[in-house]
Amino acid sequence: MDSKAAELYEKAIEEGDCVADAYCNLGIIESQKGNTTKAFDCFTTSLKHDPRHSEAHYNLGNLYFDANDFRLAQMHYEMAAEVDPSFPNVYFNLALVQAINNDLTAAVSALTKYQELVSGDEGRNADELLRNLKKTLAAARNSRFGPA
Repeated sequence: MDSKAAELYEKAIEEGDCVADAYCNLGIIESQKGNTTKAFDCFTTSLKHDPRHSEAHYNLGNLYFDANDFRLAQMHYEMAAEVDPSFPNVYFNLALVQAINNDLTAAVSALTKYQELVSGDEGRNADELLRNLKKTLAAARNSRFGPA
């Protein structure tokens, strides 16, 4: 299935048809096959053709996240959110990176935005994470401003 899809995306690229989308989709296929280097190349090539391709930014963010490069992951998630503010998964992943980077206020904000964009059932999946972030944030505030 993937090889047939890849052929169709390559044909679209040759014909100049939705080139950024085709490279992005090829990147997803390469990523699923574990070909991280090829996936990076496809996503960055997608962005060469359309610097505002939100899904290419999102997928690059995922690759950087997997590589533990949280600074670049956050940058690409933020760019994806700026280009397509209605893409809920961007906010979920952005919240994870922000929490890892100890930017808990931003993480709570991103997770809240995620919940606003998804159905009730999907939003409930983030409830526990959101509760924990708020608890950690409150504890941090109390320890900073509370009695010494």
